[in-house]
Amino acid sequence: MLNNWLKIWIYHSKKNKTYFLLNMLCLSIGITAVLFSTLYWHEERSFDQWNENKEHIYFLESQGEEFSSGFQPYVLSRLLKDKNSFVEDYLLYSGYFPAEVGYKKKEFTFEKALQTNASFFSFFPYKLVYGVSSSIFKNPREIAIEKEKSMLLFGQGVNPVGEQLVVDDEIYTVIAVYDLEDKRSSFMPDAVVNDHQFIVEELLDTWNYSASSVLIKTKQGDALSQAAEAIYTDYYLKPLAKSEGFAWGDFEEKTNGIHNRKMVIHPLLDLHFTNSSAVVLPETGVKKNLLYSIVGLSWMLFVLSLFNYVNLSLSQSLSRAKEVGIRKVLGGYKRTIMKQALFENTVVVLFAMLLSITVVLWFVPIVNVFLATDIEVRVTEVLVVLLGIYVLLSIFGGLIPALYRANYKVLNVLKGDFHRSRAGSLLKNGFLVIQFAIACWFISGTYVIYQQVKFMTTKDLGFKGDQIIAFPFMEGVDPALRNTTYLTFKQEALKIKGVEQVGMTDLDYSEQEKSRHLMLFPFEGKNVKAEVFHVEEGYLEMMQVKLKEGRYLSKQFSNDMQQNVLINESLLRQLNRETIDELTLANQTVVGLVQDFHTTGLTHSISPKMFALPKERNFFFEDVSMKVKVEQLEALIPEVEKLWLSLNKGTTKPFTYTFIDQKFAQSFEQTKSHQKIMLYLSYIVLFIALFGLFAVSSFTIGTRLKEIAIRKVLGAETSHLILKISYQYFVFCVIGFGLSIFPSYYLLQQWLKDYAYRIEIGYEVYVVCFVLMGLLTLAIVVSRAYKATKVNVLEYIKYE
Repeated sequence: MLNNWLKIWIYHSKKNKTYFLLNMLCLSIGITAVLFSTLYWHEERSFDQWNENKEHIYFLESQGEEFSSGFQPYVLSRLLKDKNSFVEDYLLYSGYFPAEVGYKKKEFTFEKALQTNASFFSFFPYKLVYGVSSSIFKNPREIAIEKEKSMLLFGQGVNPVGEQLVVDDEIYTVIAVYDLEDKRSSFMPDAVVNDHQFIVEELLDTWNYSASSVLIKTKQGDALSQAAEAIYTDYYLKPLAKSEGFAWGDFEEKTNGIHNRKMVIHPLLDLHFTNSSAVVLPETGVKKNLLYSIVGLSWMLFVLSLFNYVNLSLSQSLSRAKEVGIRKVLGGYKRTIMKQALFENTVVVLFAMLLSITVVLWFVPIVNVFLATDIEVRVTEVLVVLLGIYVLLSIFGGLIPALYRANYKVLNVLKGDFHRSRAGSLLKNGFLVIQFAIACWFISGTYVIYQQVKFMTTKDLGFKGDQIIAFPFMEGVDPALRNTTYLTFKQEALKIKGVEQVGMTDLDYSEQEKSRHLMLFPFEGKNVKAEVFHVEEGYLEMMQVKLKEGRYLSKQFSNDMQQNVLINESLLRQLNRETIDELTLANQTVVGLVQDFHTTGLTHSISPKMFALPKERNFFFEDVSMKVKVEQLEALIPEVEKLWLSLNKGTTKPFTYTFIDQKFAQSFEQTKSHQKIMLYLSYIVLFIALFGLFAVSSFTIGTRLKEIAIRKVLGAETSHLILKISYQYFVFCVIGFGLSIFPSYYLLQQWLKDYAYRIEIGYEVYVVCFVLMGLLTLAIVVSRAYKATKVNVLEYIKYE
């Protein structure tokens, strides 16, 4: 019996091979999308799940009235443990840093080196290949190395414990080798050094130095926030009030609550998905919105494929109605017909799944790069997903067409009147409307994201960076020596033909701004927050930041080196002032107002800023910036590199540079990824929806050829016949478009909320969507209807 059913299925597939192949392709696209999104979901959700301490580790964030911070003073974590018995331990850490590691004549760059204290392996219990956990990080300058990195340095099977390495010109002793074992974690370093364990005494007790983030281990997480706030109050605020001569009861009122802090905790399992900008993690997290969007869009694509598959199955059932009728006359049972239909569905689904698995295995590396993730195809996960998909396809794609086919009435079939099932027509048309709605949603979404990306890439950023290159300079060197050497570099660089200006600042043109100094001060009865940045004389002029009022800073004015500052328009608005005349902020005299300019991505609004000239010899700056003549770039870069190498002695890193505008554009990468995802998915969705429309309209119109022939004999004009046949499909398109408007508008508004600078969703979005979908629908349906009007009349009415 199964052999017979298989032969019948092969026969019909060959007879309609084009529809079979396209239907298989559409179905496999939907399955592939679900497989990828499910694997991506599992990959991101697997972070820190392996950690046996996962439910007892918390990240500590301090929230003030005007700002939040993920960096805490050393004294807070120490007192938190000493004064609370329920606090088991704390982990201090900074973000990854690139470490130059040398052993004998071998030198490598460990991109993910981590500074922490002795508690690291207590919080993240990775397996130790070499070393003993009880003896790790007992002495200064110790380092633990990841297994693969150890093999690079020492070779396979070599125990390096006790060996000495040169790490950024400092001697470290190898104390352990650990294995990450492909585990997903918020902490997956190449090497761990215990620099936060042995800290100079003056930093251990000060509240004015916050250089590291902290994780707390406790089984009483609900009491942690209150305990941290109590420590902050008892050991910082009360002594501060006393030192400033205020009674504790009057302190908050007298200082306008400027020092108030609320301690917020984030469980370890939530850190990878948090939207808080204050949470600092070595491994990059993923935004929930992106994760949910990808999963949601993939399931929408699967639903579209499913409805398209069901619709085609129902339409193809029409061509097999006489087969079913004859089998019933010859004694065939309804359940047998249903079993055959389910068998055929299983064969189609298995072929589609095999194709999907092939595509997934082929494209996993590309998807990993595109989504900046590390998806691994695990057999058990894939099988579970495929089993769930098979159940869904069996219920909707197999059972519905099987019931539809098995319930043909024999008399109607034998009379040729089997195409007018009201229930079947409603079901097919309903699926078609949903397909139109999903397609319209994708078109409008793609259009909005395209417009947002266009807006971001063409927006006036307030500075000109197309002639400014930035490059690192003497990283990891004593700041005083670095600044002195920089002055030498600047003098020599300005002699190079094509170099117009050289400057330095602690501004960083990236998605997350790195303010070195956040100032909070009272002004006219309210607290004002401003980020303080240092700019070398001439830097803002070099970046062509417009001066709105006053003057730029200059060393020619002695007070500019002491107490004069510039502010931006955002800070002036926060002060509710229209001019900087006679304006003094925190004992700093404002001598100039500059136009707001972006230094972070457009997801952030421009923050209030204050600019001052560097005053200290040990001032820390980011990259060196250089204005160049772009037409002479090829000739001047080798000379700049030669000068750079002569002053960066001992470095193993090559000279690299980036244009400032290109560096800033990197903050758009995620948005551009969204644009590409939506664009590719829109192409796929349109293909599936329009192919479904083509197939359904072809099958449906094919059942009306006799009606068309009779109407032609009775004198009906071709244009009238085309209008009559095509009208219903255009109505379905309009209904689907209408159904897509509200959900697409709502979801796109939610997506745009992530951007401080964004477009407005206007009516033109839906005009473009409606016109495009309407034209494509009419093009397909009218072409099929026109072909139907050219039938040979005698062929269909010769027996009438």
